[in-house]
Amino acid sequence: MASTPKFELLQNEYIEWFLMNKHQRAISGLPTSDLQWAKVKGITDRAIRKWKQNPDFIAKLENRQREVALALPGATALPLQSSTVQKQNVDMDKNEHEGIKAKLIERALAGDRASAELYFKTYGKQFVDEEIASRKSDFRDLDTDALYERVLSLVPIEKIREVLEKREQPSE
Repeated sequence: MASTPKFELLQNEYIEWFLMNKHQRAISGLPTSDLQWAKVKGITDRAIRKWKQNPDFIAKLENRQREVALALPGATALPLQSSTVQKQNVDMDKNEHEGIKAKLIERALAGDRASAELYFKTYGKQFVDEEIASRKSDFRDLDTDALYERVLSLVPIEKIREVLEKREQPSE
């Protein structure tokens, strides 16, 4: 499906806008959704939906994504997974952080040193803190008597009496 020069320029503009994160858009005073972008450009959001179904447009978008990714400091020429615009555009607000984190982990596991360093700088402390918290226990430093006292202080006295009475009753 061939596009007119006007739409080709709009598509290029859209791709550049689409590849910006929400923060960049907000700072630049740009629209935040496809609908708003289309309205500003004087087209319908239906035109954008059609672009996103066009294999030529998808290829152009993915090529530009690669260019942007390779321009990042420490980037390597690792292959990016091919994906459709529809998958990327599904509720980006909710999934943006997880998607970025997953891509960072993917690249780190593929051997990209810069991605591994960034991951540990960003998430390392959180991981260590969670690991320490999961291993730490309020009971770790208590001796046996103190541990019994602590546990018994958490159990209602009525329950303790009930259990003791059952123990004292002769078994039949």
